[in-house]
Amino acid sequence: MAISRTPPGPSAYIAFSKSYRDDRLGSYGQAWKTYGDLIHFKVLPGLDLYLAVHPEAVGHILNSHGQAYKKAVRASKPLSLLLGEGIVISEGETWRRQRRLMQPAFHQQSLWNVASVMTRFAQKRVEMWESYPNGSVINLVEQMQQLTLEIVGEALFSADMGENVDSFTHTFRRTTKFIDDQINTLFKFPLWVPTPQNRQFIQNRHTLNRIAMNLIRGRRQQQSTPHDLLAMIMGAQDADTGSRMSDQELLDEVMTLLVAGHETVSVTLAWAFHLLLKHPEVLSKLQHEIEIVLNDRPPNPDDYIRLPYTRMIIEETLRLFPPAWALPRETMIEDEIQGYQIPKKALVLVPAYFTHRHPEFWENPEEFNPERFTQAETSKRHKFAYYPFGGGPRICIGNQFALMEATLVLSTLAQRFHLEPASDKPVSIDPTFTLRPKNDLPMRLVRR
Repeated sequence: MAISRTPPGPSAYIAFSKSYRDDRLGSYGQAWKTYGDLIHFKVLPGLDLYLAVHPEAVGHILNSHGQAYKKAVRASKPLSLLLGEGIVISEGETWRRQRRLMQPAFHQQSLWNVASVMTRFAQKRVEMWESYPNGSVINLVEQMQQLTLEIVGEALFSADMGENVDSFTHTFRRTTKFIDDQINTLFKFPLWVPTPQNRQFIQNRHTLNRIAMNLIRGRRQQQSTPHDLLAMIMGAQDADTGSRMSDQELLDEVMTLLVAGHETVSVTLAWAFHLLLKHPEVLSKLQHEIEIVLNDRPPNPDDYIRLPYTRMIIEETLRLFPPAWALPRETMIEDEIQGYQIPKKALVLVPAYFTHRHPEFWENPEEFNPERFTQAETSKRHKFAYYPFGGGPRICIGNQFALMEATLVLSTLAQRFHLEPASDKPVSIDPTFTLRPKNDLPMRLVRR
């Protein structure tokens, strides 16, 4: 049977579609319902986009035929304006070398060693909240960003982020809007053109780079060197030349780890609290597990494996709101997916947000149900029906770090506080950079 040359899709160019610009997720979702699991979008004449939703296609792109795909330049180039050639951006042998270098820091024993950092900072956040009058309103997204940045600074770099926390989180939020515009705006000025937006981004990048570089300089001034990820990076030598990373290479890796290490967990925790508010039966089960396992004491690292339902809540949150909601790839050679021809240099989007809602693999896919992640249920599922951290060789190196952190932090905060919505505005999704709640989720703190 002859291969159809082009998958089905809308006939209009989406670059000129107001509905697409205003609501990317909604537009992709409507197209999925209309055209099926592999959709062709015309962006501009000569620029096409393919959306691959089915787990078989996802596994094909990320794993079995991954050698035919690379990170999409359209996304990685704007990201590199902030992250340089760090592990999220790099390709080929450079990426493999970076991965080998960092892998020991994310082995199980290393994670167990930093779990106490996670619980310690979570407990400090509890103590901060306890100092507020009961019923105080907080910006939950901002609070979770602060907390996760404190954790990643100590866990990976043995550094007290201290006074840099607010500066980093606020500046980072501004840079993500610029990067998202760079990815999704078809006509833009290069960075050397002194537009107000470019000048503001350069200033923001300088602020973030200064904070990251101070971590490196501070380490060089220390008499004793902690055995952490920063030590591994700074001590690494090229096998052939014996040379070490340059300051720019070190900066790229530290910036990448600061950004990736705090952003994904912070938005996951924010969504988890939001979902728990809407599902009191799940919250009740969470509180019961916390009471039985912890018996009114703060969590410790060993409790991670004793809090399976708490972890299932995190996994279900990641199903409904995967921070990296779509993975952009570019074909290096012509390929075939589900009987359709995908041309060379095509932009292919692998959208976890929709795969995680595929009715063939998820019963009542919009329903929040942590029981989906019992071992029995997980073992029955297609390997690529769920991929909040990507999949294949390039699966996120910090996936187990993130799961452990989110589980321990959620149990620590939920043990002492019940959060209530402080606004009656409906919560909507902001797909800028990561999948964030719009309006930062104002919440009222109620002591338990």
